[in-house]
Amino acid sequence: MTLMPNRWLGLTAFLFAAEGSGSGSPGGDGASPSPEAVLFPNDRAQTGDEAENGQSLTISYANADDDATDDPASDEAGDLADTVPEDGRYSLTMPEGVEVDQELLDALGTDFRDMGLTSRQAQKLADTFIETQTKRGAAAAEGWANRVQGWADDARKDRDIGGHKWQGTVSNAQRALSTLGTPALKEYLNASGGGNHPELIRIFAKVGSMIREDNPPTGGADGDGRKAETAHLLFPNDAPKGK
Repeated sequence: MTLMPNRWLGLTAFLFAAEGSGSGSPGGDGASPSPEAVLFPNDRAQTGDEAENGQSLTISYANADDDATDDPASDEAGDLADTVPEDGRYSLTMPEGVEVDQELLDALGTDFRDMGLTSRQAQKLADTFIETQTKRGAAAAEGWANRVQGWADDARKDRDIGGHKWQGTVSNAQRALSTLGTPALKEYLNASGGGNHPELIRIFAKVGSMIREDNPPTGGADGDGRKAETAHLLFPNDAPKGK
């Protein structure tokens, strides 16, 4: 019957959680392209690879025929793999970095048993599912990395902030972040890739261009050596209270 494998796959989609499943690619070097971080050049904009430090999952599962020996225990294990657990309890071997939701697996075990799923078939299904999800995750990570890099490329070509203005734009944006930003903001911009987005670079650069360490704009700190108030930097046309 053709619908049964589809039902199996639908059920198993809820059973397995790969740590950093958006990273790596089976059979490759596990590395997705790393986009630059425009506003934090000493850092990299994160991709899915950071979740597992660029490691990929290697999927392998035992086949009793491959390890055939004269050991009675081995023969017995092979026989058990080809049986349907009467109690509906399946024991699956996971690759490194993947954990089974055992509570859910136990809850669905009776369904697997009623479908006639042997332990070997359950293991094969788990291996195939994890391998497929890992490949999908690698493709998604690569796509996201390309998108974040594309933002940086678009910003460089922007007629208002790019071209010959680019270095000044980046310098001003970095000044705004170093003056008004927080470590949490930096972490967010790197994790989301937002630090490469043309519109965020544009607004940060605008704020940075208004910041003067020793000579803030008129209406800020009156040019007496004090830093301008944040509110004035963001809304320079509003007169400070009490003036």
